[in-house]
Amino acid sequence: MKKIDLHIHTVPTQSDSDFTFELTKLVEYVAKAQLDAIAITNHNIFDLHQFKTIRQSLTIPAFPGIEINLDNGHLLLIGDTNELDDFDSKCSEVTKKVKSPTDSISREELVGVYQNLSRYLLIPHYEKNPYLSEETIAYLSDFIVAGEVDSPKKFIYCIKNADRLVPVYFSDCRISTELVSLPVRQTFIACGGITLGAIRNCLRDKHKVSLSANTGNTLFRAFDDGQELSTGLNVIVGERSTGKSYTLNRLSQAFENVKYIRQFSLVERDEQKDEEKFNRLLSQQHSLLTHDYLKEFQKVVTDLINVDLSQNSRSVSEYLESLKTHAKESERKDAFSKAVLFSQEAFQVANLKGLTDLIKSVQNIIENVEFRAIIEKYVDIQSLKALIVELMQEYGKRREIQLKQEWLNDLIYEIKSRLQMRTASTVIKEVDLYKVALDEKRAERFRDIVRLVKRDREIVRRTVQGFTVVAKVGPFTRVGELKKLSKSKNAFRSAFDEYENSYSFLQELKKIDGLEESEYYKLFAKIEYQILNRDGYEISGGERSEFNLLQEINDARKHDMLLIDEPESSFDNLFLRKEVNEIIKDISKQMPVVLVTHNNTVGASIRPEYILYTKKEYIDRTIQYRVFSGFPTDKELVSRDGKRIRNLDAILDCLEAGKKAYHERRRSYEDIKD
Repeated sequence: MKKIDLHIHTVPTQSDSDFTFELTKLVEYVAKAQLDAIAITNHNIFDLHQFKTIRQSLTIPAFPGIEINLDNGHLLLIGDTNELDDFDSKCSEVTKKVKSPTDSISREELVGVYQNLSRYLLIPHYEKNPYLSEETIAYLSDFIVAGEVDSPKKFIYCIKNADRLVPVYFSDCRISTELVSLPVRQTFIACGGITLGAIRNCLRDKHKVSLSANTGNTLFRAFDDGQELSTGLNVIVGERSTGKSYTLNRLSQAFENVKYIRQFSLVERDEQKDEEKFNRLLSQQHSLLTHDYLKEFQKVVTDLINVDLSQNSRSVSEYLESLKTHAKESERKDAFSKAVLFSQEAFQVANLKGLTDLIKSVQNIIENVEFRAIIEKYVDIQSLKALIVELMQEYGKRREIQLKQEWLNDLIYEIKSRLQMRTASTVIKEVDLYKVALDEKRAERFRDIVRLVKRDREIVRRTVQGFTVVAKVGPFTRVGELKKLSKSKNAFRSAFDEYENSYSFLQELKKIDGLEESEYYKLFAKIEYQILNRDGYEISGGERSEFNLLQEINDARKHDMLLIDEPESSFDNLFLRKEVNEIIKDISKQMPVVLVTHNNTVGASIRPEYILYTKKEYIDRTIQYRVFSGFPTDKELVSRDGKRIRNLDAILDCLEAGKKAYHERRRSYEDIKD
């Protein structure tokens, strides 16, 4: 197996925070990580002189590369070492085109610059931001063999899914004078000689890439000293103050997007503080639920905010009065009021939004790559292309008419204004009667929608590890409920008096100083959120902490790694065995989980994939933490410097208080057994 890192930065650009390249750090990284090949891939630039210096300083192959801003995503393009001058010339074209972090080149420009892309190794940001779009990857699919990911979790996900690219896991590191910890992100490939062609061929096959040399994708490198972890469930054991939490802290700093549940973080010794913490967590969940339930209604409220029925009524009255006066004065018209344009109405300009939305929809179907096979079963793509051409032609015709109408309306307004300044006749007030009628209908429809939104009913009921989450919606019944929800110090009495008339209620909300328009929609319906225990009652103080832990662990699904520090410090064994172990095991199938424990219910019953045993030692009067690790079935656990301890002794000492205590408990249980 060959160990490679094809994503290394050595030149600071506008896309990087400033750093100073240190060649000795790169040489140290290559040696300590035992790399077999690297690539230099700076943002939108290739420094030929620097690359030659780097190449001469290393004993392993170094390939020339560039990280390109392509269609708002990033693409690694790696060349061969025997075409350096040509590669430098082509990369300089990219540098000219991409002058800022927000600039990018198109996929067509990429082909235009590099021409025969089969000469290069192309690796897009795949499960990593800023990722290259599926459409661009499909466009370049003949030349792309692998995709870069940013965590072991995503690496395993891509390996297991046949429709995902072959994953690669690289450091993306800035080799600088300030680099303290060496990178731990590399990929192993089953390759003989290291050439660009050999790497490309290996990356076409998922069976030839892995996170570790000897254990495939079972383990991955966690620290620069070579310490490995399982891609599944890891348990760290050890005596007090031997470096377990220290190890978790190192992991939280070494990796991104980590969920870290610290010891005692979910439990307060003060009952009141515990309840306040729970209510804050509940409030966050409640807010998300409220927004999710009312998000479509929010658009309705936003649409109606600027509808003023009172002003419409006044405008109609003024129009009718001016119309009657104008009719009475018809015999006394002067030359200005007799002009045709004096009473000319503006053109009703057509709204082309429906047509533009239709064009976008057809375009989305044509350009969709993911579901192309299904689309082509029912729709002919050529027919769709013909359709979009005709729709765009129709848009052009209608847009031309629209522009003419807008120009004429401006002209009519200008002429009418000048005529009205010169005449003594009464000017007919302008009013859009169609808009007035439409506003009345919108307000009427709004009242109907609000009645449905705040109708009493249960909107959510789901089970979470034995707990039941229930959400109900209904009308507000007290003015204090509105005030509490809004968190405003202003009075809501006038608004609440109009609560049954939804349009009037909205108008009153607009009068309350400091109340954001974006919050109006939440004040029409009351949503109550409850957590019930297994018996259907509101949960107790201890159950609150259990629910919080389960929620926190569940939240880890959005992250790339989960760290948990001694959950047994706050919870009983029955809960840990029945609920916590189950959910942790389930999550460990998706990502690395690292669990610190002294408890055999967690440590042993959970059946981890990998074990780490920490030990504190004094070396030259300095505390050092040594980590022994291995699989649960191993007879011995081994440290990075080759020292060994018996696995059984480590487990019994940490989880059972030693062999003697373990046997004494066994005898006690035997004595009271039936």
